[in-house]
Amino acid sequence: MAGWTWSGTIPWIKPASRPRKGGFKQSAEFIVWGVKGSLEKDRDLYLPGHFIASQPRKDRVHITQKPVEIMQQLVQICPEGGTVLDPFTGSGSTGVAALRESRQFVGVELSAHYAEVAEARLRAELTQDDFVLAGPEA
Repeated sequence: MAGWTWSGTIPWIKPASRPRKGGFKQSAEFIVWGVKGSLEKDRDLYLPGHFIASQPRKDRVHITQKPVEIMQQLVQICPEGGTVLDPFTGSGSTGVAALRESRQFVGVELSAHYAEVAEARLRAELTQDDFVLAGPEA
């Protein structure tokens, strides 16, 4: 598995989620996380075991878009200067969070439309002198 170790799941409680007729309200998602190598236990880092936040409403560009504020906390598990991998990039919230927290970012997105949306959001976070974005043609 290329050196990756599954480390666990963390619930994200979404108070403003929609009810589902005939079933349970989908008011939670689960964050799956892992590390490549081993977890650095000498860092002075303590992260919560769950998150409570509603999905973004303003400037929402993807149906499952995540709050950047939560993603900024999540990417801190990666050491500063390290690389965050998001194999389902969508609109790029994890990438934006990684850049804001001084991490590198590798995103993978199947949809050409959302790959363009994510690239635009990432470029808006960057200056050309500081970072280089590599697309499929690179």
